[in-house]
Amino acid sequence: MERGDAGDQPARIQRKGEGIMKLEVFEVVEPKFPAAFHQSKDVYDQMQTLSKSDREMLFIIFLNTKNRMLDYVVHTIGTIDSSALYPRDVIRSAIVHNSTAIIICHNHPSGDPEPSECDRNITGILVTACQVVGIRVLDHVIIGSGNYFSFADAGLIEDYKCNADSILRQGGINL
Repeated sequence: MERGDAGDQPARIQRKGEGIMKLEVFEVVEPKFPAAFHQSKDVYDQMQTLSKSDREMLFIIFLNTKNRMLDYVVHTIGTIDSSALYPRDVIRSAIVHNSTAIIICHNHPSGDPEPSECDRNITGILVTACQVVGIRVLDHVIIGSGNYFSFADAGLIEDYKCNADSILRQGGINL
């Protein structure tokens, strides 16, 4: 999905016939470019407009070695209660963007930013997969209504990194 100019209207697709099929592309306030991210609140401040979406939207923020934003992409637009995250696609995008670190950010349309078990599991898998190729996952921030949850602030990113190190060492891989 490509971002248009700030003045662009959301894309609309309509089909004539028995009913109308309507696809709206959500407008999201463009983060200030280049933004530096030093804490989870910085991510929340840039991405809090996601709380207005009625579907889960998952963004990948690509960073350089100084944690300055290189770019960001909408990875997926999901349903009211789920959004897909594919580690292979995330890693490919990070490499294409010449990124040394990433931050994952998505919203919970329910307004409750508490991570689901699936959110926790896929984040752990992503941290491990990225560690193998030398890409740091700095955080996974979930946006709710007026609040957020940070995997880094909760100590989970560090736990996942330690777990990844252990798994890789068991396989004879020392990074």
